[in-house]
Amino acid sequence: MDILEYILKFVNEDKKFGYKEMKNGTVLIGCVPEISNEFWMHQIYHPLTKEEIEKLEKETALSFPPSYKKLLTKCNGLFLLEGQMYIYGKSYLQKGMTREEQIYQPYDLREENDDPPFAIPSNLFYFGGTPKTIFVLDEKGHVLELNRRSKRQMKKWNSFEEWIFKVLPN
Repeated sequence: MDILEYILKFVNEDKKFGYKEMKNGTVLIGCVPEISNEFWMHQIYHPLTKEEIEKLEKETALSFPPSYKKLLTKCNGLFLLEGQMYIYGKSYLQKGMTREEQIYQPYDLREENDDPPFAIPSNLFYFGGTPKTIFVLDEKGHVLELNRRSKRQMKKWNSFEEWIFKVLPN
């Protein structure tokens, strides 16, 4: 099963609380009216084209691991579990976007890498996190979860796919 299929399967149960697909392809799942009528449990952002991915890679001056590039072709970042887990993407505004398309944007990879919670070693690719940890990919394709404060490694997975499959319960 591919990563996006797995994520969609994981969030499917929360569709009963609301589901909205915007014209740009961004999907909002599980409205949480107790917080706001505009707050969604899960946000899966529209995919990027190969050209947009290449442009983002140049703008950030980062070399994207193949697994991250592949994810961007499926979705331009994620906001899951009411913000308890997120993957960065490209945030941008374009002429003609609706208000919702302007509001529901991923955390921006470039901004997050320009101002990380601590100095990220150059052999690690910083791509997401949780409120207390960050996620990085090492040069071998392993995903590491590092504590935002202590910088210590909390967990390690052998691949991007294994990480998603283990972090999100089945």
